[in-house]
Amino acid sequence: MYFYSLLILELTSGILLALSVPNELLQYGSFILGMIALIPHFVALEKSKNLKQAVILCFIQSLTAHLLSSYWLTFSKEFALFTLGASALGTAVLHSFFAPLFRLPSYIKSFSNSDNSPVIEFLHSNTFKAIWLASVYTVWEFVKSSGYLAYPWGTIPMCAYSQKLITQIADITGVRGVTFLISYFASSMTFLLLDYLKYSEKEIFGRNKATFSSVLLLFTLSTVYGLFQYTIKRTPIKHINAILIQQNYDPWKQPDDDQTIYDSQRLTLKGVEELQNEGKKPDLVVWSEGVLHYPFPQGSDVHYRFYPELNPLLPFLAQINAPTIIGAPYCHNFEERKFSNAAIIFNSNGEYKDYYAKMHLVPFAEHIPFSENAVLRSVLQKIVGFVVGWVPGKEFKTFEIPLSDYPGESAVISTPLCFEDAFGNIFAGLKKNGTEVFVNMTDDSWSQKKSAEYQHFVIAWYRAIEFRTTLVRSTNSGCTIVEDPSGHVIYSLPLFVQDELSCSIPVYRNFLTFYAIFGEWFCFLLICFICLTAIYIFLYR
Repeated sequence: MYFYSLLILELTSGILLALSVPNELLQYGSFILGMIALIPHFVALEKSKNLKQAVILCFIQSLTAHLLSSYWLTFSKEFALFTLGASALGTAVLHSFFAPLFRLPSYIKSFSNSDNSPVIEFLHSNTFKAIWLASVYTVWEFVKSSGYLAYPWGTIPMCAYSQKLITQIADITGVRGVTFLISYFASSMTFLLLDYLKYSEKEIFGRNKATFSSVLLLFTLSTVYGLFQYTIKRTPIKHINAILIQQNYDPWKQPDDDQTIYDSQRLTLKGVEELQNEGKKPDLVVWSEGVLHYPFPQGSDVHYRFYPELNPLLPFLAQINAPTIIGAPYCHNFEERKFSNAAIIFNSNGEYKDYYAKMHLVPFAEHIPFSENAVLRSVLQKIVGFVVGWVPGKEFKTFEIPLSDYPGESAVISTPLCFEDAFGNIFAGLKKNGTEVFVNMTDDSWSQKKSAEYQHFVIAWYRAIEFRTTLVRSTNSGCTIVEDPSGHVIYSLPLFVQDELSCSIPVYRNFLTFYAIFGEWFCFLLICFICLTAIYIFLYR
C-alpha cells in the first residue's frame, strides 16, 4: 500500500504538469499549477525506499504527463505509433535513467555523524537537497530536449508564458534557467512539507531559512532583470512590410495543391491591397510550411510556370513584385529519392532563387533512422506505408530582403521550419550568420487541436527572448504572430481561420546575447555540479 501511495503522487504530478502547459482547458496553461506540479514528484522520490521504486516512479510521472499533454499526436493517424507511442515510451524510459541521480543524496546518510565539516553539513542540509533535485530535473529536461530524439514538449517553462518578467532571463541562461527557477521552488516546498510532518515550527524555520532565502533572492533578481528587459524602450532601425498567409487547409484532405494555391493567391492580393491603402509596397510575402507539393528546383520550370491552370504560380509571384517564401520539398537527388522539407525563396520577378532545408527533423515522423536498410524498409512499408522520409539540411542559410521604405537597404532573415523553433542551437547558428529577423514557417493543422497550436507557439516564443530578435511565425492554421525581442506579441491571427496578416515587422539592432554566444552554459554548469558532487559522495561516503 505504501508504494501505491507513491504511485498516486506521481500520477498527480503528471496530471498537474499536463494541466500547467497549454491545453484544451487552459489556453496558455497555468503558472500556479506549474509551480506545484513537481512537488508530488519530488516527495515520492524522497520517500521511495530503493532505486527500483524510484525508477518506476520516474517512468509513471513522465508517461502520465506526456500522454495527457501530447495526446493530440494521436491525430497523426498512421504515424501515431511512432509519434505518441514512441515519444511517450522514450520519454518515460529516459526519465527513469535519471532515478539514480535523484536518489544520490540518500548515500549521504552513511556519512559519520562525527564529521562536522562545512561540506558535510551542507550536504545534509535541505538547501543542498533542494538545489540537487532542481539541478537534476533541469538537466533531465535539457537532455530530453536535445539531440536527434529530442522532444521539448511538456516541459516546465511552457507554464510560464504569462510570466513576462521572470522569463526574460532566457537571454542569459536559455530557457533552462526558467526550468531551474520553477523546479527549485518546488523542491524547496518539498522539504518544507516533509519537515512539517517531523519537526516543530521553530525547527522547520531553522532548517529551511537558507533555502527559501535563496529562492526569494533568485526570483527577485530574475524579476528585477525582467522588469528592465520587458519595459525597456526598443527602437527599430527599420521595418519589413510583410504579408503572412494563413491558408488553413487540411493536409489530410487535399492531395493536390491547386486550391491551396488559389486561396493563398487571393489572400496575398488582399494583403497587397491593404498595404497599398497605407501607401506601402510589400517587401516580403510568406506562405506557410508545406504548401506546395511539387519539388524544387524542378518545379520552377517544369510545373509551377503553368500550374495551377487558372492562375499559374510563378507568373502570379512576378505580378505581386515582392520576394516570396513558400514551404515546399527540395530535391537533392531524384533517382535516390532524396528530398528535404524546405523553404523556397523566390525573387520579386517570381524566379526561384534559393532554399533553406530543415536541419532538425522530427524523429520517426519526418525521418526514421536506418531506413535505408532493406529489411527495415520492408517492415515499415507493411506497417505504415512509410519508408524514405526527408533528408536533413546541412547549412545555416540567411537571405537578404530589399526594403522599399529604405532605398539601398535590406534586412537579413532566416527561415527555421516548424519543429526547429524549439531548438536554441538551430537559432544560434542562424543568428551568428547575421539573422535580423527569424521567419518561422509551421504547419500543425494535422493535429486539429488548439492545444497543439498553443503549445508549439509557447515553445517558440522563448526564441525571441533568448536572442533579442524579432520572431515571425507564418503558419497554416496558427499561431501566426509577430513577436518583438521582449516577448510582446504585436500582431497575431486567430487559430483555424483562413486569413492574411499585413504588418510592418520591426527590425532591431543586430547583436549577440550572452546565450547566443555561450549557448547552454547554464546546463553544462549544472552537469559539472552534479558530476563533482557525485564523485565526492562516492569517494568520501
